[in-house]
Amino acid sequence: MAKRKKAEQKALFRGLLQMPPPDFYRRPILHIDCGGHVEVEGCKAVLLYDQEQIRLDMGHWQVSIFGDALELEAMNKRELQIRGRVLRTEFSYL
Repeated sequence: MAKRKKAEQKALFRGLLQMPPPDFYRRPILHIDCGGHVEVEGCKAVLLYDQEQIRLDMGHWQVSIFGDALELEAMNKRELQIRGRVLRTEFSYL
């Protein structure tokens, strides 16, 4: 009985230390700071951009950010940064 429990504990411990699935680090991530700063990782495209709304293609999802004085502050292959007064966000599944 003790050997079986020890083997189960070892298997559980090994599972905790395994690498996550390969697509884990490529998933889109959205960080919203209450101070009016939004960081987006894994954005595929900017679909709509004006001072009141920004719509992003996040793969299987679209994210719409609504607010006042929204600005695309920085954009590169990995990250997109938005500044402004964020009032609400909407998520739609494609």
